[in-house]
Amino acid sequence: MDLIIEQLNPALHDRKAFNCGIEELNIFLKQHANQNQTKNLSRTYVAVVAVSTDDPKKIYGYYTLSAGHIQCHELLPIIKSNLPKYPIPVGRIGRLAVDKAYQGQGIGGFLLHDALRNILNIADKMGVFAVVVDAKNKDAKLFYKKYGFTELQESALTLFLTIDTIKTASKW
Repeated sequence: MDLIIEQLNPALHDRKAFNCGIEELNIFLKQHANQNQTKNLSRTYVAVVAVSTDDPKKIYGYYTLSAGHIQCHELLPIIKSNLPKYPIPVGRIGRLAVDKAYQGQGIGGFLLHDALRNILNIADKMGVFAVVVDAKNKDAKLFYKKYGFTELQESALTLFLTIDTIKTASKW
């Protein structure tokens, strides 16, 4: 299966059939993702087959990106850096999900890689210190930790990865 990632377009992508097994993530894609894009609150990207005869295209997985910030004290003492004492700019991966029928096939890693690549491109144009994710559960937390994400001290399910780490990681 040759997947590509496209920005969500309700006219082209079948949101109704998507089911990742977590109702909150299903509802977001089906009911809120397009509204958030229209309001410039986030962007949703979907994994679809590169050459598809489906009309609309089947969604195998998705993720959302938005801008955000975290307080300096949330990173200390994890980051041994002289950070300013005001909010630190971050890119936020708000949601990342894979359809239940395709879980365990590397699609989640493919989506995460694309999300990080998009944030790196943005970081070349504006200040972004790190990428932050809010894992939905322990399994999601383990997924992100496998890629080098570190827990914030004040929230066991909020993790981050610095832009510098992403830039220097050989797997990206």
